[in-house]
Order: sequence, then structure tokens, then C-alpha cells
Amino acid sequence: MQTEDPGGFENRPAYRRIGIYLLALIVLGMAVSVFAYLSSMQVLGWQMPEFNLQTPFKSAGGVNSTPASKGLYLYASPNTRSYFASIGGNYDRLLTPWRAYAKQRQLSFKEISDPQELSNIKDGVLVLASAVALSEQERTSLQEYRAQGGAILATWASGTRNEKGEWSGWQFLETMGAASKGEIALESKARFLILNGETPLTHSQPAGQRIWLGNASESLLRFSGEGAASIMDWARVQEPERKNESAVLYAEPSADSGRSAVFAFAESAWESQPYPIYSLVDDTLSWLQRRPALLRAAWPEGKYAAQIIEMDTEQGFANALRFASLIRSINYRGSFYVLTSVAKQFPAEMKQLAREYDIGYHGDTHISFKEQGLNEQEKRINAMREDLKSILPDLPAITGFRAPLEGYDQTTQSLLQKNGFLHHVTDPNSSEGRLPVFVKIDGVSQDKAMVLLPRTQRDDLNLSKEQLDLEQTRQALISDAETSKQMGALGLLSVHSQSFEENSLLTQAFPAYLAYLKANRNTVWLASSSQVADWWHERDRLKLSSSIAGKRIEFDMTVTGKKPLANASLILMLPQKSQLPNVLGLKIGMPKATVKRIDDFRAAIVFETLEPGNYAYQAVFN
Repeated sequence: MQTEDPGGFENRPAYRRIGIYLLALIVLGMAVSVFAYLSSMQVLGWQMPEFNLQTPFKSAGGVNSTPASKGLYLYASPNTRSYFASIGGNYDRLLTPWRAYAKQRQLSFKEISDPQELSNIKDGVLVLASAVALSEQERTSLQEYRAQGGAILATWASGTRNEKGEWSGWQFLETMGAASKGEIALESKARFLILNGETPLTHSQPAGQRIWLGNASESLLRFSGEGAASIMDWARVQEPERKNESAVLYAEPSADSGRSAVFAFAESAWESQPYPIYSLVDDTLSWLQRRPALLRAAWPEGKYAAQIIEMDTEQGFANALRFASLIRSINYRGSFYVLTSVAKQFPAEMKQLAREYDIGYHGDTHISFKEQGLNEQEKRINAMREDLKSILPDLPAITGFRAPLEGYDQTTQSLLQKNGFLHHVTDPNSSEGRLPVFVKIDGVSQDKAMVLLPRTQRDDLNLSKEQLDLEQTRQALISDAETSKQMGALGLLSVHSQSFEENSLLTQAFPAYLAYLKANRNTVWLASSSQVADWWHERDRLKLSSSIAGKRIEFDMTVTGKKPLANASLILMLPQKSQLPNVLGLKIGMPKATVKRIDDFRAAIVFETLEPGNYAYQAVFN
């Protein structure tokens, strides 16, 4: 049925005559204008941002780490294929993870299988995927490629055999910056890749991130060199003989040559946890492409790591004063979590501690909260508060907690949050990384969210089980702190008051540990639990976005809240070795930024004070 007279078209209003075409014309006009603008700006040096499915999952406050697709090559070595076939293996098993990664990241690798083609590529990034067997001509072509500025990512035992599959040594990988130290025994518990934080190859994942490498038949290798990650056991304890080894290495011999990176594990190790490995590959390829990256620093004042020492103050309560005297000797304000039923028996000691140190609750009695009912847990939280109030009626609200026996559950967390607690010192299982973590609970604003501080170092009970002598105890304390420093992580050492009797093993070992911390104070932030939790909230007020624009990186910062933000720091991954940028404000009146060199590949951008508001800067590289 015809419902409208075609002859009436001329009598329609103008907007009805144009109909849906009006919207299309408007969109087309806007698109043409935007395209013209972006094209002109790209000519001037802008790099257009990349948008993909991974963008929302990247670490907040930095450049999208997904590498540029241009100039990526995957070398499917024919000699390596022949070698694996000769021993009953299948080389495609080690190439397939790269193809899966490229598909997931929507990148385009050009696969090369003809050695003659190696001499035709002049720049970009070439991946040697466990290319074990390489001829002398292949090695020469690869070295020439790198000398001309090309970058190489080599995995596992690349280049350790010749074209016949015969052993030729580690010399090829040594030119990539990886000096061989052997293999990790298959029976070893060291099967976890532990990432250092804020490095050129790991900046999109937290310090101390733990990645399981599985039990693949390809052995895990041991290297020394400039490192971004290590292979350790689950507890993140580095065996003494492997203290200076790395499993993810990087090098840049000169400004003219290309960069290189080496992974000490084969692609078969990706199968257990592919997505954390994908993020590691993202950062690695981006660094090899000399793409700068900017992120919020974990710690204030340009410090690289943080250290908390806390005491569970229970049996031997009076020993807390001996411990307090030791940490006072290096001008450190530690944290004491007190068992309140015991604290009531030592009111004088409790008042002395409260005058100088950070005080938190260790529960009412030394019984785990885990799996107790809600009413019972709430009763205990109220009891511990009443206990301390009876001794310290004028003490400001205490907002820190550490569960006795590290025993707690989701009910405990919810009750602590409901009762205004702002931090909880937890067990090593509470986080896969070694940084503070916010607890997300419905109905609680972000500025009141509780911060989890995972215990990251062996405590005195762990060390006692290892039956160490005095010197071994000293070295274990220092080694754990050194590992946290290397990771850029939160080091948190927990000790018990009963272990600090006069002339006890721990009391004798502690001065050497404190001397180590004092000597490293320029790079390690010594803080109490409350100070770290407060900083984590302060850091969260800094919002960062950035984009690469030619030979500069432009970044915007917003400080939320109503008070100034002090000692905020950013970490910048440098596109050229040892070349620090000039940081310039893009608006009138921008606060001055101080650029501090961290090492050859990183710099800290430090702001003394930032008032609430928006800031715009650019870092210009000569």
C-alpha cells in the first residue's frame, strides 16, 4: 500500500527532503576536517596513538606499551629447523607462540626463512626464536645488521650450535650482552620469572611480579649482564651462588649500534602464563624500537625502592624497646603491631613506643581471625580497640592492622574496611607482585580504600627454620633487602618480639642489616607502614597520560583532591643511551621539573610540589 504521495516531495520541509542524508553530510564534513588536521600534524612529527583491545589493561599512567608493527621480523632459521628434526623435535613448537602473540596483539611480523634475506633488512627488530643452530654466514649477517642499527631479541640458546648442529659455544649470545653461567637444574624449585620494576623491559608490570615458567623440557639458562628479571623460587629467594644472574637481559653497546635483548628461557615456557609474557614482550620490543615510555614512579623523591621493618609485639613484649633502640640508631621510624591483651600488661613500654613509632593492631589475642564468624571477628576488633584505649586514651585513631599468625579472610578485610582501617600488613600470598595493593570494596571511596602491604621478606621464623648461624643470618637479611632493592619493590621485614632477647641471634645480626639500609638510603625509602600506605593514596591522586610526538614525549598530569602533592616522580625510559631530555612546561606557570639520571636507560622526573589541577609538559630529546 502506498502511504505517501511522491508528488508531495517538493512540498516537504527542507529537513524532511534531506532526511538521513543530513546526518551523513555532517559526519563526512567533520571527518574530512579531522583527517586534514591529523595529516598536517603527522607531517610535523606527531605520531598517531594506537588503539586496540589491550589498551585498557595496560598499567595506568604511561604510554601504551604495545610496540609499533612496522619493521618486525621473525627469523625461522632453516638450520635450527633441521637440528630439531634431527633430535626428534619440532621447531614450529617454538615459533608458534610468536605467531599467537602477533595475532593477539594485532601486529605483523614478516617471517624470514631464507638466510640470504638477512642481509636485505637494514633496521627494525629481528626476533631469533630459540634459533639454536646458526651458520657462520648467518652470524655475520646478524652482526652486520646490528652494527647498522638493527635490534635483535634472542631467546634461549640462540646461536650456540653451528649449521651442522654441533656445539659452538656461547660467544654469539655474549655479543648480545648475556654471559653464560650454565643451566638451572631440572629438580630446582627456581621455576618462576620474577620481574624487576620500572625497567625498560618490564615497566608495564609491577615490581616483583611472579610468572610461572612451567616444566618444559627446554632448560632454563643462567646469564649475567644488565638485567630486568631473575629466575627464583616461589618465595622469591635468590640462591647465593646465583645472586648476580638475570633471565631477561638488555644491552646497547654504542649510540650507533642496535639494541639487543635476551630471554633465558624458550618459548615453551610461555604456555603456563602467556599474557604476562606478552606484556614482557611488548615492553621489550618497544624498547628495542627506541620508543620512550613514561610512568608514575612507585616511590616518592625519585627513590627506587622502599623498605618497612615491623615488629609483631606479643611474647617478650619488653624486647620491643631493644628493637626500638636499634632502629633509632639509623634514625628510622619503624612500625609496631601490638597484641593488645599483652600490651595492657606493659603500659609504660606501650606509652614509650607510641611517642616515637608507628603503632598498629596485632589483634586482641594470638589466635587467627581466619574462618571465624562475622560476629566473632567484629567482637575481637572492638575488644582490641578498647584494650589500647584503656592504655593510650589520647592516641589518635590507629588505622593499621596485622593479623595474628597472618590468619585472615574476606570477612576480616571487609570488617577492617568498615571500621576505618587504612592498611593491612598481609602474608606473601596476598599479591603476585611486590607493591602495595588497594582493596576494592563496594561503597568505599577510593581515598578511603584500604591498602594491602604484603610481607615480602623472610621473617625471623623462616630464618630460624633454615637453622642459619650468625653470619648466615646477617647475609640472609641483607640478601632479601638487596633483592627488594634490585626489583624496585616494597621490602617488608616482619620480626617477633620474642626473637629480640638480649644476645639472641637476631639481635646480634640486626646491626649489620641496619648498616646496609643506612648505606642505601639515597635509593631506598625507609618508611613506616603508615607512611607507605599514605604515600600509596597520595600517588593515586596523580593521573598521567602521555603520547609520543616525533622526538619528544608529551604528557599531561592531573592532581586530584584539595591539598598539594609532594615529591611526585615519573620514570622515563630513554630512547637513546645516557641522553637525558629537557622537560619543558607547555603552559605558563608550570612548576619546574627536576630530571635525575637513574642509569644509562632511565631517568626520574621529580616534582617538589604539585597543587591540585592540570599540568602539561613535554620531554624533548636532542
